Amino acid sequence: MNKEKTEKNPIRHPIRFKIFLVSLVPTMALLAAALINNQYLDDLGYSAEQILSKNYKSIRAAQEARKTLEEIRNPLLGKVYQSQSGVIVSREKLIKLSTNLNVCRENITEPGEGELIDRLFQSYAKYEPLVNSLKTNPDSLWPRDRFADFLALTAEMVFLIDDLVTINETAMEHAEQETRSLASQAQRNAAVLFGIIITGILVLSYFFSYRIAKPIMTLAGQLLNTQEGSGVYPAVQSRTNDEIGYLTQSFNRLFNRLKQYDQHRDEIIANEREKVRRSEEAKGRFIADISHQLKTPMTSLSMSIGMLNNRGDDFGPEKRATLITTAHDDCTRLTALINELVDLSRLEAMSRPRPKETLDIAIVLQECLTPLMKQAEGRGIAIDIDIPENLPKVTIDSFRFPWVITNLVGNSLRYTDRGGRIGLKVYRQGTRFFFQCMDTGSGINPQFLPHIFDRFTQFSDRGKGGTIGLGLAIVKDIIEQHGGDIEVESTVGKGTCFTFWIPDENGGRA
Repeated sequence: MNKEKTEKNPIRHPIRFKIFLVSLVPTMALLAAALINNQYLDDLGYSAEQILSKNYKSIRAAQEARKTLEEIRNPLLGKVYQSQSGVIVSREKLIKLSTNLNVCRENITEPGEGELIDRLFQSYAKYEPLVNSLKTNPDSLWPRDRFADFLALTAEMVFLIDDLVTINETAMEHAEQETRSLASQAQRNAAVLFGIIITGILVLSYFFSYRIAKPIMTLAGQLLNTQEGSGVYPAVQSRTNDEIGYLTQSFNRLFNRLKQYDQHRDEIIANEREKVRRSEEAKGRFIADISHQLKTPMTSLSMSIGMLNNRGDDFGPEKRATLITTAHDDCTRLTALINELVDLSRLEAMSRPRPKETLDIAIVLQECLTPLMKQAEGRGIAIDIDIPENLPKVTIDSFRFPWVITNLVGNSLRYTDRGGRIGLKVYRQGTRFFFQCMDTGSGINPQFLPHIFDRFTQFSDRGKGGTIGLGLAIVKDIIEQHGGDIEVESTVGKGTCFTFWIPDENGGRA
């Protein structure tokens, strides 16, 4: 049980875990440095933001207060200059002036800013009653002394406001310079810190990557010196319990299998060479046999025609009829043999795939068997076709598949005597279409049955019939191209039955 557990989990210390441990320390240091630097910059930015925000509010409020003072003073100056009365100062302007001064008081951040605010409010305490007195008697002019006090108070408040603005602007400039200085210093410190961390990471990465890669380099070096087919393979030592060790063990198992393969290689090659030799010998015998079979009818045909040509007038009607019949039979045998040679070229061409069509098999069989039906009728042989009415359509190569039917039925017709029967049955079983071609002919010798579908194989009893049986090899190739198979059963003197099947590619759909 422990052995099975070890085989299922051969990796005890994965490389990814080692790499994770290697990168964990510098990563944590880098992360801590980044957090510290970020916090430092956040605090610096927040402090500067708060200071600058208050300075900005003070400046904005002071400028609004100065603007309000001018909005009150300028109309009064115009009326006094034109010796006119009727100037009214709205309460909203005084409230706006007071509000802006209070904003300045709430945002005191710089030295001396408080004293200026106090002086502003002291002046405003005198300024407000003076302006309110104008509202009690808006149709009369101020006395010159009161108008002079108004102008003096206004000028004093304007000067104080300008000084307040100057103090805050100067403070903002100093704050900006200090912030830039601190930011530059923080940037330098961060650069130094990150430089140290990055250097440490590079050193550690190089060290540990070398430690991790060394077994891989060792394994690669041993594999590089290994030649396939040499019969000598190394036994690589596994020194780690990670993926590299597991890979090393896998290579050792592969080398063991290669050794076993090399042990059987010579035998396999010898067997293949023997098959090629036998095939060449069979092909040579095939060519010699067919040459002999061509020579015999050609000689007989030549003699019959020669006798008719030279001495035809000396022969009686029966003798001439016999010579003509012999010549006709020789021509028939020559035609059959030439057709077999044509089949040989077809056998090579059949290897190229062709598109398939979904057709009604009853119509296909009727079209391809029509010529054979006439031959069977002339020879007194019955051909029975059995096809169910509800049989689904079949997907076939409409050019090659009919050749299978005509060849099988043609063979049965060739070896069936007058009065015999040939049956062709088609049915569907499961996901396959089955075809059976049965005859009551002479049958096939049992010793020939295992090789009946081999190429370049001739049987003596079939040679006597004027053919060499090459068509059955083509039949088998076509059926295998359709994804099916064929088998044969035969009894000498009782008949032969060829059964083949092809898959139902349409799933039984009509």
